[in-house]
Amino acid sequence: MKQQRRYELKQKGWREEELVKAEAILDKATKHDIFFSKIVFWSALVVIVFANLLISVVLIPFLIALYDLVLYAIVAVLGLVIGFLYNFLITDIGLLETKHHRAASIIIPIIAFGNVVVMVLTSNRFIESIQLNNQPHNPWIVAAIFAGAFILPYVADQIRIAFQR
Repeated sequence: MKQQRRYELKQKGWREEELVKAEAILDKATKHDIFFSKIVFWSALVVIVFANLLISVVLIPFLIALYDLVLYAIVAVLGLVIGFLYNFLITDIGLLETKHHRAASIIIPIIAFGNVVVMVLTSNRFIESIQLNNQPHNPWIVAAIFAGAFILPYVADQIRIAFQR
């Protein structure tokens, strides 16, 4: 409890043992809040990883049928959608330390990048096996567009927070 708040409560007639008891109750609640925030954090990471896998699977028909600008636009939109979900789930967990947010901001885009590379390589094999007229896609470009769009909402939110301070 802050010293100012302790002083105000003493002025209102609180005894020292009541203040100590109140501090203990608040401290216990904070520990529970941190524990549950960690559970929510890891659950959110699992949801984001599954969402990335789902989006990667959904991309396969688009990768097979489309090419160039239309494909890149769809990849970017899907990346932005999952990026907004990621930003909403991760940044609203306020009781976690900065290291948790930093770790998530590195690990999740790497997983997303890897998922998209694998899906592009899979769709390229499928294009070759059924002998479509569509050219195989560069997995690095498609994955970079997805990962860039995916992390854009988080970066924009961090810039907004920095300007508010």
